[in-house]
Amino acid sequence: MADKKPLKLETKCYDANGLGYLYGLNQRIPDDDFEKIKPYMKRYGRKDFVNGITEVTGRPEGWRCLESDVSKIEEILGIEDTLEKRNKKVEEAFKDPLKKAQLKDQTFEWLEVLFKKGGTQPAQDLSRLAIHSTKIYDPDDSFKNGRSEGFGSLFIYTPHGMWYIINNSSKAADKNLNNVEMKDGNGAIGYRLMYEDVVDRLIRIYTEENEYTGGSLY
Repeated sequence: MADKKPLKLETKCYDANGLGYLYGLNQRIPDDDFEKIKPYMKRYGRKDFVNGITEVTGRPEGWRCLESDVSKIEEILGIEDTLEKRNKKVEEAFKDPLKKAQLKDQTFEWLEVLFKKGGTQPAQDLSRLAIHSTKIYDPDDSFKNGRSEGFGSLFIYTPHGMWYIINNSSKAADKNLNNVEMKDGNGAIGYRLMYEDVVDRLIRIYTEENEYTGGSLY
């Protein structure tokens, strides 16, 4: 029988209206252990969010904790793979320009595989995604600066998942590949995945959490 994955707290959802990230355990634990951490957890439901769950990406329902309580729960349960360690690992890599570039290249490769191999490509409208988004990341302002020429990419968080949008509107682009319409008549290739902690983390590393600041998308 395969060994269980190490116990850890992972992000379960992102709430755009104040709560931010909510965390939950990656596996079930004995009831006695759960009782020890229960004071720092809350069973969330639709009514606990400002606009229901229409501005939440991920899986908010269930036993969750705020980021401020993560370290307390980790200490109680003796969790070794802590959020602080994971964050420090990225921070240390970002201090070295070469390691930073290597990490970003690697995360992008993983994201490409995850979205293109495991994602779906339903027909969609960029305006609709933007209107219902909880946040939009624009790596290196690529979409903001390349939009008029038909280039750039975005990562859009919506209640129904996370989208990887590739502007495919340049003169040389094969428009037949597009499944996402844009308000200016152009189009993009879009891949959708359901929310997962690892995908969210990769996106945040690769984009450096650089939010889109270009012209209106709707």
